[in-house]
Amino acid sequence: MMNNIQHEFTEIDEGSSNQVNLDLLKYIEEKLPNFTNSPEFSDILKKKKNENQYSLSLCVYLINKSKSKYSFIPENAQKGSHKIDVGIYQGSNLIFTIEAKILPTPKGTKKKPREEYEYVYGKWAGMQRFKDGFHGVDNQDNPLSENGMIAYIKKKDFEYWFSKVNQWILDAQWDKSEQLEKFYFKSIGKLFSKHPRQNASDIKLYHFWIYVN
Repeated sequence: MMNNIQHEFTEIDEGSSNQVNLDLLKYIEEKLPNFTNSPEFSDILKKKKNENQYSLSLCVYLINKSKSKYSFIPENAQKGSHKIDVGIYQGSNLIFTIEAKILPTPKGTKKKPREEYEYVYGKWAGMQRFKDGFHGVDNQDNPLSENGMIAYIKKKDFEYWFSKVNQWILDAQWDKSEQLEKFYFKSIGKLFSKHPRQNASDIKLYHFWIYVN
């Protein structure tokens, strides 16, 4: 099984910019399918099942499995007052960041309503904040060329959200080339997108989707 995973990942990520990221992405892809069956998932999410709590349980799970190779830090600082859902360290170096979203987007409150398309754009946007340069930087605000998104999917299936997210990208009047490309949909989904970024080179986003219900 491991050889199949490695072979498939090498084919998909052949153009990855460095071996550090390739190893990290391989690690996430290998461990993510068992996340919802883990004690970290069941114990940490017993009481609260919001976006922050899902990311916290994911961080604890991935740290426990990594044997100290990586540290997964929730709510890591980014540019200005911005924070990213998960910052990933190797030693003391922030090497990768991940923004997390629940799909469908929770409705929010009267004072803080949320829009269904915030995975892509809007006030609480995921992908847009990478494009705008607020997310996807190291602790010295240097842009990271590769980053990630994770979707905790509560309703509908991967194909539904693949179509929906790609429509939101067009609704935001982004270029068609910025739409998600599907690598595969299995027990998890893995996708890819590439975007121009303000005041920096293009950014690559790896999207991991997982059913949480």
